[in-house]
Amino acid sequence: MTHSPLPWCDANCLLGPQTVSPPETWVDLRETVDMLQAVGIKRALVTSAVARDYDPRAGNERLLEELSLFHKSDAPELAPCFVVLPPDTGEFPGGDALLRYLAEAGAQAVRVYPVSHNYGVGGRWTDSLFGPLAEAGVPVLVDVSQITMPELDGLLARHPLLALVLCRPGYRLHRWLWPLLAAHRGLYLETSLWQAHWGIESVVERFGAQRLVFGTGMPDAAPGGAVSMITYAQIADEAKAAIAGQTLAALLWKGSTR
Repeated sequence: MTHSPLPWCDANCLLGPQTVSPPETWVDLRETVDMLQAVGIKRALVTSAVARDYDPRAGNERLLEELSLFHKSDAPELAPCFVVLPPDTGEFPGGDALLRYLAEAGAQAVRVYPVSHNYGVGGRWTDSLFGPLAEAGVPVLVDVSQITMPELDGLLARHPLLALVLCRPGYRLHRWLWPLLAAHRGLYLETSLWQAHWGIESVVERFGAQRLVFGTGMPDAAPGGAVSMITYAQIADEAKAAIAGQTLAALLWKGSTR
């Protein structure tokens, strides 16, 4: 594939063995980097599959260990995206302590899995986790399978400063998402599964290119299809650049101490 000059930054990339996907979808860090390079992706937010499927803190530590041991001069920049939990049970720090935990590790965003990790995202369950993240400007990523649209609406209404990237939304959700995009400026859609006919173009026309964030969904999906959807979309080059990486680069947390 001819490399595109677009500033590709992958918002949705998992590392490590998975327990909820077929084993053949797991690729190691070197294979992941090779796949990113093959399509010209220069930067990626990476999350530990172990943090999602087993234990968030153990998975986050494993992610940092993997990244520290990998050295390749021409490799894409890999930025940690930590999985976090609400602090109410004492499993994770809260407030400023959570922000220090993220900053000391160099995490530039977080992911949450409320269905898999069995906690709520509405009402009383939101403030202890999402309040500090919203105030500090830490972007939150959540898979569409992990949150209902009414929960998403309530969460963003309660925390209007929160930047929330909804990962893997599909083409059948546009009747749910159009009102939410109109109501909440902090809602962004990750593009890896947004394969609706004229889907990219319709979001750009209605809400602006800045509401879309490029992602591959690796390793469950090969990155070439995700790149092609943006490359060949019938939108201006400036809009493609925003989707490919500029919007995500602006969202990433600057509180890192690394």
